[in-house]
Amino acid sequence: MPRKKATMLTNAEHRIMEVIWARGSATVAEVVEALDGKDAYTTILTLIRILKAKGYLSSRKEGRAFVFTPKVDRTTVARKATHQLLSKFFAGSPSELVLSFLRDEELTTEELDQIKERILNSERDDA
Repeated sequence: MPRKKATMLTNAEHRIMEVIWARGSATVAEVVEALDGKDAYTTILTLIRILKAKGYLSSRKEGRAFVFTPKVDRTTVARKATHQLLSKFFAGSPSELVLSFLRDEELTTEELDQIKERILNSERDDA
């Protein structure tokens, strides 16, 4: 049976998407430049082709270059990744995820107050 196609972003794909999201659109050369030349042009080109095949990017030809534009916004991708994290490691429980952060991260009093405020605002919105 063929292997299921991965739809989530790899770390390298995510770095490329961050550049394109920030710029709104970009050529391969612009992505290479934005990433400070850490990856070869051909590597970036291959990853962009993969992102296009996965449905994250569209392209249009401008002169001799192709310009790539996001088809999926950052918030949608983040939401999808969060749901995957929840199902994979926390049995689909958002509260278990939050409790994990509260146990494992050293949050400042200010950060905890912000979290409490957001919870209270969320409860008010639901009422």
